[in-house]
Amino acid sequence: MIVIFYSDGLSIEIIDVFHLKRKESNFHQSERPFHILTKRLSGCTNMTFGDKEMTVGTDSLLYIPANTEYLRESRDLEDIIAIHFNMLSESLFTPFLIDVEKEKCDEVFCEMHRIWSERKTGYKYRCTALLYNYLSTIIPEKRVSKEYLKLERSIKYIESHLSQKLRTDHLAQMCNVCETQYRKLFKKEFGISPVKYINKLRINRAVSMLYSGYYSMSEISELCGFSDQKYFNRIFKSETGKAPAKYKKEYYFITNEML
Repeated sequence: MIVIFYSDGLSIEIIDVFHLKRKESNFHQSERPFHILTKRLSGCTNMTFGDKEMTVGTDSLLYIPANTEYLRESRDLEDIIAIHFNMLSESLFTPFLIDVEKEKCDEVFCEMHRIWSERKTGYKYRCTALLYNYLSTIIPEKRVSKEYLKLERSIKYIESHLSQKLRTDHLAQMCNVCETQYRKLFKKEFGISPVKYINKLRINRAVSMLYSGYYSMSEISELCGFSDQKYFNRIFKSETGKAPAKYKKEYYFITNEML
C-alpha cells in the first residue's frame, strides 16, 4: 500500500489544531471528510479500523485518512494534539503509525498548537511550515518491492492519464506480461484489482476538485475519467459512502464551523 507521506508532491491544508484531554472511554467515530494526524503527549489507546487493530502510545504519530470509520478504546487519561487537514493527493489512503522521538515530536506539535491558538498574522503558514519540516525529518526511505518494479511503468501511466480511458490489457502490455499475470501482480502489491485502484485514484482526485470549489460536477466527472456522470456518482458513493453533492455540502459545513 502506498504511504502518502513519501510523496514530495504532497499538498496539505490545515483546518484546525486541537489540544484534547480524554478519560478512559470507548467511542465509535463515523466518517469525517478530512484527514487527521494525532500525537499523544500522554496516555494510550486501542484503535480498530475494520479488521485492522493498532495500539497508539506516546512514541508514535497516528495518521487517519478522510472518510475512515473507527473504534477507539482509551485505556487511561490521554493528552493529545490533533491536526485536522485537507490534502491534495492521488495516493491511496490507509491508517498507519509513524515511530517518532517523543520529546522532539511533542515539542513540534505543542508549538503548532500554540501558534494556531494565538492566530497571529501568518499563523497558518507557520504551522504548515513546521509540519512540512518535521515530516521531512522522520519519513524513512521508501522500500520498493519486486512486484512494484514490474508494475512501475503502468502505475506512472495510470497516475498521469486518469482522465483518459484505461484498459487493463494495455497496461499489461506496458509491463510485458499477460493480462492475467498483471492482475495477479497488482493484487499482490496493492491488495486490490487494477480497476479498483484506478477508481480509488479517480475518486481521490474528484474529492480534491470538490474541495477546490472551482469545478462543476459534470466537469469533475469528465476530468476524472468518468464519461457517464451516473457511473461517477455510483463509484463516488461506493468509495466515500456519500453522493458527491452530499459530500461537498458536509465538507463545507464542517470546514466553516471549524474556521
